Amino acid sequence: MAQKLHSINYFAEIMECAMFSLRNLTVALCLTVGALIQPVANAAPVDVSYSVTGNAGNWVLDFSVTNNLGGANNLYFFGVDLPTRDIVNTPTGWDQNVWTSWNNSTYGGSTNTYNNVWIRSLSTGFISNGQTWSGFQVHLADLELPSSIDWFAFAFGGTYTGSGYFNNANNPGFEGTIVVSQTASNDVPEPETISLLALGLLAATLAQRKKS
Repeated sequence: MAQKLHSINYFAEIMECAMFSLRNLTVALCLTVGALIQPVANAAPVDVSYSVTGNAGNWVLDFSVTNNLGGANNLYFFGVDLPTRDIVNTPTGWDQNVWTSWNNSTYGGSTNTYNNVWIRSLSTGFISNGQTWSGFQVHLADLELPSSIDWFAFAFGGTYTGSGYFNNANNPGFEGTIVVSQTASNDVPEPETISLLALGLLAATLAQRKKS
């Protein structure tokens, strides 16, 4: 009976060691994942992001534009530079056909040519300070998504007192680049992999106990 209790306690100690190691591994993985997905600081007064639907060769990118300019500065002009022009959705009050391309070099911006462009066409529909608008959608037939996407935006209606713009304070222009992280999610072990690691830790613990 004493021998049986000793074996049970022995096995319990092994499981506790394995689970402790697994907990440490899980915490380490969580910290690693957290480090991988930390957002890059973006001090731009205009924030642009996008979500993706579809699959290889048939992507739809939905851009969201956030106005952080303050005051009465309203965003009314926006565009992105992609491999092709193929706008599939335009927010209410905006027009995708006024310009089929746009270049900011004349106004003090970059020499990039933006081929998917939207401009506000009604007296309403501006992106006001603190607002985020989505629905600026573009179709891509490429097999892979671009690693980076350049964008621009213009505002009017107020006097911008910040920095990082071109043209003038009453009609400030902004440009930026969305950089898509190339860190492969497969580098992070999936739950099944973690289970296998736990079994490996258990086996290593048993082997160590036998040696001792």
